[in-house]
Amino acid sequence: MDQMKNWSVAGAVDYKGFPADRSTTGGWVPAVFSLGIEICERLSTMGIAVNLVTYLGGTMHLSSATSANIVTDFMGTSFMLCLLGGFLADSFIGRYKTIAIFATVQTLGTSLLAISTKLPELRPPPCHAAQVTQCQRANGFQMGILYLALYLIALGTGGLKSSVSGFGTDQFDENDEKERTQMAYFFSRFFFVISTGTLMAVTVLVYIQDEVGRSWGYGICSISMFIAIVIFLSGTRKYRYKKCSGSPIVHIGQVVVAAVKKRKIELPSNTDSLYEDFPEDVRIQHTNQFR
Repeated sequence: MDQMKNWSVAGAVDYKGFPADRSTTGGWVPAVFSLGIEICERLSTMGIAVNLVTYLGGTMHLSSATSANIVTDFMGTSFMLCLLGGFLADSFIGRYKTIAIFATVQTLGTSLLAISTKLPELRPPPCHAAQVTQCQRANGFQMGILYLALYLIALGTGGLKSSVSGFGTDQFDENDEKERTQMAYFFSRFFFVISTGTLMAVTVLVYIQDEVGRSWGYGICSISMFIAIVIFLSGTRKYRYKKCSGSPIVHIGQVVVAAVKKRKIELPSNTDSLYEDFPEDVRIQHTNQFR
């Protein structure tokens, strides 16, 4: 039994569902595979968002206010969908499948965006009028394709941002001193990768979009994300997987529902009656602060 504890990682399994062997699973190499997904996600999302207003105004002939609203809605939706991605990962499909699925969704979105910027049929005719209002605006079909591409990207971003860092830390055992140190080192490298991806997006990728072509810039996003997915899937046998433990959103909702249902119940005179069989040292002591 002691020997089994030495080679296995508590709470983690391998790709076959057996207890994870610390000598053959987890560690730095599998964790790095997830960093590739993160840097490509930052490259795609930020590279599209920071330069999207000029495309909407100059190519799709939308007003400045409409263009700004579209970009704001796109970025806001990306962050809001993190809740959905985290809920699915924690409650149903796990972080590995969440990353694989939503990275694929984002790749589809960037590919569709690259196609929409390349095909003349998906853009209004060029216009050199002094004011955008004098040009023919994009029609409903053209805007529909654009919205589909943007919100596929937003959906992919939401799923990835909620799971990549957590899956990376799953590759380290907090109970092992050496791996706990490696986990802290991983977090510093994780944020370095985020900064690097964002920097490349707002410099190199934006330059390519402006000087070479938007379809080239968005195509680079698609290709890089596809390569990152292949690299990520190649580590399937090396990963450590944590079982779904339930989403904090569900627990918060349960507390709110229980509080509403019991709002008219009178408190007992003895606060010890508020606890069931929890030991006193793990109780959250009752106070009147939020009565």
